[in-house]
Amino acid sequence: MHYEESSQAKKWRLSPAELSSLRDRANRRVRDVLAREAEGGDGDGDATMGDAATEGGASNPLAVYGFADTRGDRPKATADDGGGAPLMQESDPNYGPTCTSASRGGHPLLTPSDEASLVTFYCSKIPLLVGPHAMLSSCRRAAKVAATACLLFRRFYLSNSVMAHDPKCMLAAAAFLATKVEDCMILVGYLEMGTKEMSAPVPINDILDAEIRLIEGIDFDLLVFSPYKTVLSYTEDLRTFLKTEKGRKLIAFPGEEGEKRKLVGEDLRPMHDAAMKICDDAIVSDLPMLFAPGEVGLASLMIANEYVNTDGEASSSGEGKTDSENSGSPQIDIVGYIRTRFQDTNEAEVKADAAAIDAVANRVAKLGQMMRELKEGKHGCGNYEVDMAELKALNKKLKQCRAWGTQKKGNKKKKSRKRKAESEEA
Repeated sequence: MHYEESSQAKKWRLSPAELSSLRDRANRRVRDVLAREAEGGDGDGDATMGDAATEGGASNPLAVYGFADTRGDRPKATADDGGGAPLMQESDPNYGPTCTSASRGGHPLLTPSDEASLVTFYCSKIPLLVGPHAMLSSCRRAAKVAATACLLFRRFYLSNSVMAHDPKCMLAAAAFLATKVEDCMILVGYLEMGTKEMSAPVPINDILDAEIRLIEGIDFDLLVFSPYKTVLSYTEDLRTFLKTEKGRKLIAFPGEEGEKRKLVGEDLRPMHDAAMKICDDAIVSDLPMLFAPGEVGLASLMIANEYVNTDGEASSSGEGKTDSENSGSPQIDIVGYIRTRFQDTNEAEVKADAAAIDAVANRVAKLGQMMRELKEGKHGCGNYEVDMAELKALNKKLKQCRAWGTQKKGNKKKKSRKRKAESEEA
């Protein structure tokens, strides 16, 4: 299936404004319930997406909400609509309740910004659980598995809240589901061991229960396209195209002999490796929900080409190359490649016009600037600029207002009282 025909393109490609709106609404739904419902109204925590649509499910904070049921009838926008609206703050007159009900202790509830910070943090930990950088060797899989897990995890929290569903459980469930989707199966016991290795243990039963909720929350849309394959495909195409008459005009080698030098296959390896590492940052951010994977991959190559050809930037990109090793890397006009490569192209009876090529080039240039900002912790990237003190405060706040986990605590108290009564009778 082509990307443009997939649910990822038709349903899950959103605008920044729509992302903010969805997160505001998911947060408000749970705040409304936690502010008015007694703790005893939690039930057994087995509510599903179908229950959410009923009168009883609407008062159950543990209900799972599907994306289609909560998105509304607003027209789907694109990422070209601007920077989007900021998340709602408590100072907003329409904000709603700020504390849990008296029966729940009257604790402060998480704001949409608080939830976004927690989702960003937990999403950044997924590559440490599954993927090529997993802490446990048995959980190491291809990079596309981590990319799929991150996107499934973020999709779920567009219509659900961390106050209703434990992000640690959903993190592990997303990793487990991604291995199935990408046909790289892993024993769930290894994921349990992986969570222990990360000092955030999640039992097998919790992972399996969370997987069911995850699938319901994302409307059973499991197909995911990642930018890694795009990076490889464009690199292979560049190796061929840059040797043509049109392509040679877009490449320049450093040094006095640069004009005479011809491109060989290994010349593009530094750029390819750097682009793959840039994608590692992109997959944990919001960008895969704002742009097509092809655009993310192409923008990664554009930034990587700048890094390997700029003194002092190569090491900061993390590709592990020294300036001397990168000195032979060619400078490539990626935007020029986009405009030239697809000009007058008629493959499969599809001809790209100049306006369409310009639109793609402009979007990739815009995306490239956003990807440069990932190192500043922007756009939902949790790999940089992490304020651990703030996160500890948010986790403490979450423990006080969360709906999940309260039933287990109640059961422990009941069992303790029962054992005490039995001992007194004996």
